[in-house]
Amino acid sequence: MKRRLLFFGSGVLISMFFLSMGPENRLKNTFYAYMDYFDMDKRVITHLYPNTTDTAGNIIAIATDFTTQAECQLVYYNITKEDVLTVLEDGKVNFDLSEEGGEPCQYYVIENSVKGFNLAVTFELCYYDDKSVKVMSFKANNDEEVCNF
Repeated sequence: MKRRLLFFGSGVLISMFFLSMGPENRLKNTFYAYMDYFDMDKRVITHLYPNTTDTAGNIIAIATDFTTQAECQLVYYNITKEDVLTVLEDGKVNFDLSEEGGEPCQYYVIENSVKGFNLAVTFELCYYDDKSVKVMSFKANNDEEVCNF
């Protein structure tokens, strides 16, 4: 029994050594991926990322739509769509303003600083028909919503 544990333990140590070698530390990346699993912000934000991929994992196109209100706000604040979507990088989900149990779509408010603006972007996530993500509107620096039709 001790001999089996010794062989198993040495195999674990050798595999950890090989996984941690090289320019890409796969062991560290895997560890961080497991730790991020329990972070609710990261779990929600991964569903909101706008990239559409094929079976090989290659990015095909950006699949995030913008409503007319969001398009108007882009012009008003002179911000591009890419700038608004960067709110997803290290953004925080405001669960108090979000509607997680909505049917058929859920609404999440993501907050982050982008180009000197404190943005609060409202995303619509629809799973049932064709998993679509849409930017409904956003607020900058806690101002009142502009272009509110």
